[in-house]
Amino acid sequence: MLCYLFILRRNRLFGLTWTIVDYGRLKNGETTEKRMKGKHPIRKVCEYCGNEFEAFKSTVRYCSLSCNRKAYKEIKRQEVIALTESLTGKETKEETVKNLSGQEYLSVSEADQILGWCKQSVYNYCHKGIIPAIRISRRTTLIRRMDIDTLFNEIESYQVLPANNRKPADDWYTLADITERYGILRHQIRKIVNAENIPTKKDGTHTLVAKNKTDAYFRKKGFDDTAVNLAGWCTSSEIMEWYGMSEQAVYVFVSKYAIPKKRVNGKLFYSKQHIDKLKGNRK
Repeated sequence: MLCYLFILRRNRLFGLTWTIVDYGRLKNGETTEKRMKGKHPIRKVCEYCGNEFEAFKSTVRYCSLSCNRKAYKEIKRQEVIALTESLTGKETKEETVKNLSGQEYLSVSEADQILGWCKQSVYNYCHKGIIPAIRISRRTTLIRRMDIDTLFNEIESYQVLPANNRKPADDWYTLADITERYGILRHQIRKIVNAENIPTKKDGTHTLVAKNKTDAYFRKKGFDDTAVNLAGWCTSSEIMEWYGMSEQAVYVFVSKYAIPKKRVNGKLFYSKQHIDKLKGNRK
């Protein structure tokens, strides 16, 4: 038997309007208005009861309000159980340590509970002789509680581990130094460093590159060290003006004769000495 309800609703355009709602679908949380929106129902499985149901949103997890409430209560119950178990475990551990305090001989497992270490750490200190221990059998090692207490009776001065001596700054290049000296971009420097396995390190926010390895790489590539100490450098626009060359001709010229270059603040400079030697007198 079909049963319909007439619901009075307020509409912005037409004021109060009557809406017909199927009572059966309204009872199941579904209205004819939702059907009219053109949404296709999605077949889902309730995460609580496991029954299949139709939903109009992919985020719906439960088939009904009842399952939703029951699932929420179950989640909260599990949280309380987990908290109770953690507190119980902590109390049990404290009680175990308290009981072991009066025990004269301890196993490795009991010693790690008292010291708060892992079992392997206790074994390591036993092997080094820091904690005296005796092996009774293949699987049994005993430690006297008194030996653990006497570890701190004769305390030597605390030894500060020596810090790694930092190499002088002269042994390292920054990326800006390499860019200025050899005239290559930063991403090219990183490719060279990775390909040649050149040592690097961090100094704050700066990346430092080993100077000797970097210089050796560029010497191998035929870089002329005298170019670094040249008094004069010029830009491509100056070369165009001096020798009446087009921009394309300048780039072909410097590439063909491998004119030394360097980049300063993103601007490319070429060696005046090498250009004058090849081109002769300027205009």
